[in-house]
Formats: sequence, C-alpha cells, structure tokens
Amino acid sequence: MSRTPPPRRLFISADMEGIAGVASVSQLLPGQFEYETARSWMTAEVAAATRVALDNGYGEVIIADGHGNAQNLLPDRLPAGSRLIRSWPRPLGQMEGADWPGVDACMFIGFHSGARSGAGTLAHTFHGGLFNDVRVNGESCSEARLLAAFAGEIGVPVILVTGDDAICREVSGYLPDAETCAVKQFIAWRSVATVTPSEGAAMVGEAALRAITRAPRTLLRLPAPYRLEIEFVHPVTAELAGLLPGFAQTGQNTAAAEFATMRELLVMTGFLSNYPKGD
Repeated sequence: MSRTPPPRRLFISADMEGIAGVASVSQLLPGQFEYETARSWMTAEVAAATRVALDNGYGEVIIADGHGNAQNLLPDRLPAGSRLIRSWPRPLGQMEGADWPGVDACMFIGFHSGARSGAGTLAHTFHGGLFNDVRVNGESCSEARLLAAFAGEIGVPVILVTGDDAICREVSGYLPDAETCAVKQFIAWRSVATVTPSEGAAMVGEAALRAITRAPRTLLRLPAPYRLEIEFVHPVTAELAGLLPGFAQTGQNTAAAEFATMRELLVMTGFLSNYPKGD
C-alpha cells in the first residue's frame, strides 16, 4: 500500500529578543510593560515569513515558539498551513519539529547574541536567569550557533536568521550562505535603534523570499564529540548538575559533560534550562 508523502515543509524557530521594537526585559514577560504589543510584533514577523514560504513552494510551515513560556505567538494571526508548537517541556526545545518528515530548510526569526558575545541587545544563552555561559568544546556559543549545529547534524540548512545587527554578523561567520536580516542596531544591552514593527515584518518577508531562492546552502557541523560546559548563575545549581550521570562539577559555578551527538546535547540543555536555580 502506497503512503502519501509528507508535504514540503519549512521549519521556523521563533524568539522575541530580536524582533523589531523590542529593547527591554519588561517587553519579554507576560503581564509587564508592552508584552502584549511585543508578542503581536513577533507574530507579524513570523507570519510574514510563513506567508512567503506558503506562496513559494511549501505546503506547510512548522513554527516552534521558543521564547519564555513558549506561548507568545498568536495562533489566530498565523496563516492557514502553519503548524504551531507551543509550551514546554519538549525534547528538542527551540528545534522541536525541525526533524519532521519533509522539512528541507530552517529559519531563525527574532534571534539574539549569546551570553558572552560582548555585544547584542538582550544577549543571553537559553536562560539568562540560570546560565551565565554555555560552552561547547571550549567555545562560548549563542543559541543560534547551537541550534544551527543541530540542524546541520540532521542535514537541514539554516537559510535565514533575523534579529539585531550583532547576531546577523555572528551567523554570517559560520553560515556564509544564509540570508540575514537586521531589523535593529545594537546600542547597548537594553538599547537599540530599531525600524518600526511594520517595516520589520516587511523586511523579514523580503528576506525570507531571498532565502528560499538562494543557493548553495551551508550546513554547520561542529567537531564531535561535544563537551558541554555550563556556567550557572548560582553555585548550588552547578553542584546539583554535577550529580547527574556523566556530569562533573568543574568549578564553583560550572558543570560539564560529553555528548556523542548534538541531539543529545540539545536535549540536555533543555532539561537544564528547567532545572532548579538553587535559590
């Protein structure tokens, strides 16, 4: 019996810190200043990329809401043909759905620099209240770099990254064929020069179209095995992580382990992101 093949799918991982108009922590949290407005800006940028994909050869777009409580995107403002992944926990975190059948490309929308980048609006890695730094094989990594390495492992290219100019410069260094779209310029950790949200959504849509038609496409592959070392904010969390099988506490605030695959590493960072802070 023949089976219907899956539709051609695009995967989008969406965050909020890199969205046009977003500049402060208060905009990122439910119930605080401008959060409801910021989530509408985030939805508009993701919807713009999704519409372009659905109009240019994709039968479905899988969208992983990867910010905060992962319930930021407004489902009723996304185009038909979207499949929205919401809430936590989930095995692959911000990349949940990237390995579904038919996915042939990834986009990262609203992304930001890593905790030790030295520049970047609202820069952090995975959980700013829990992690001071995330290092793989001795190198500090942003979320974009780690997620792109997982995408490379499963053979899916990252074709577009949007956010501020700092993250766009970063990813151009290891994903030279990916399209980038800077909707704002870094001034300080919580200060930016931003385009208007409507202009940002239009820019993302235009960049998505360029990305879909652009080739060749580089796959980021970091050398295995992968030694993950996390510097925690609180020393008690490092002590607890050091009790996990395969982990060792490597400093007052750090714990490390080695993984054979990026999938295993990504699952562990997701687990540790929901780990007790120790306070």
